[in-house]
Amino acid sequence: MLDGVSVRDGADAHLQALRALNAVSKRVHSSLDLTETLDAVAEGVVEAAGFGLAAVNLAEPNGDFTVVSAAGSEELRCTMVGTRGGAEHWHELLRRAERWGALYFVDHRKGVPEDLQTWIPDIPEPDDPDGWHPHDCLFAPLMAPSGEWVGVLSVDLPVGGRRPGPQQLEVLSLFAEHAAIAILHARMHASLERSKARLQYAATHDPLTGLPNRAWLRSRVDALLRQPARQVGVMVVDLDGFKRVNDAAGHEAGDEVLMVVARRMQRHLREGDLLARMGGDEFVAVLTGDDVTRAVQETAARFQAVVAEPVVGRTGTHQVTASVGWAVGTVADGFSRLLRAADTEMYRAKRRLDPEPTH
Repeated sequence: MLDGVSVRDGADAHLQALRALNAVSKRVHSSLDLTETLDAVAEGVVEAAGFGLAAVNLAEPNGDFTVVSAAGSEELRCTMVGTRGGAEHWHELLRRAERWGALYFVDHRKGVPEDLQTWIPDIPEPDDPDGWHPHDCLFAPLMAPSGEWVGVLSVDLPVGGRRPGPQQLEVLSLFAEHAAIAILHARMHASLERSKARLQYAATHDPLTGLPNRAWLRSRVDALLRQPARQVGVMVVDLDGFKRVNDAAGHEAGDEVLMVVARRMQRHLREGDLLARMGGDEFVAVLTGDDVTRAVQETAARFQAVVAEPVVGRTGTHQVTASVGWAVGTVADGFSRLLRAADTEMYRAKRRLDPEPTH
């Protein structure tokens, strides 16, 4: 319970509240992160709207509401954040509520649904009929322009210990409108960021194996080559017998082989090593660090062993092998030169296996 504070009367107090609301709303709208936005909403209600406690419930796709932020009490935050109220419980709560303009008030004599988790402030029951009872509830819906509820703002402990008056309710309603817009803004930003991330991933990764593609490898190697005096090992891996799998069992079988061998090779890389699919059945690995020559030799042997294991999947059992070529140098040698040298070694290995290679 807040002590020594009372609600000021008159237009001056109302103007001060609106100024505080404006300042808090600027902070809310300046955030593009949903979590920060919701924290600013809860804290802003405590600062500007004249309530000792506030919690933000975010709407879930199934109609439930989850408490995602709370302000005014660390105990409230620890107890309530993360709790979820079922849609049916909220519907029942709102059915019991009185409409106070855009707000919903549930008198303590109406009670709340037993299955709806709540937090009761430790304050005495008032003697004054207009006093705030610890079981009273006040909610402000956070609504999108379409009328959809994006959340609910729950408040408690009005300043002065009495039911809030018209001006305080007006400030809370205005804040709820700003909060709803801020939530939509943050969600839109989050959606755009996810879309950008998906597009960036699609531009730099092979959609079949999930491995980085040629463009991603090029950018990473360019950054690597800016580090002086660094040893680099480049390995080219080409699958033998892959064309036969495609011809005999179809492209679905070929795709399955590529996905399996890609996962197998990934498991045998050291931290910091790079593996990319360059297209078709060709892969490139880049290794750096100390004693790169030995690391490349050992990795090449492991790659050949795991690639040669039969691939058992939906399309049957298939087997391929790997021709591997590698080259070791320093960053001064340049990636393209090392790649050409490794590619040449790979084709030599392939010719030793089959004078007329068919992949």
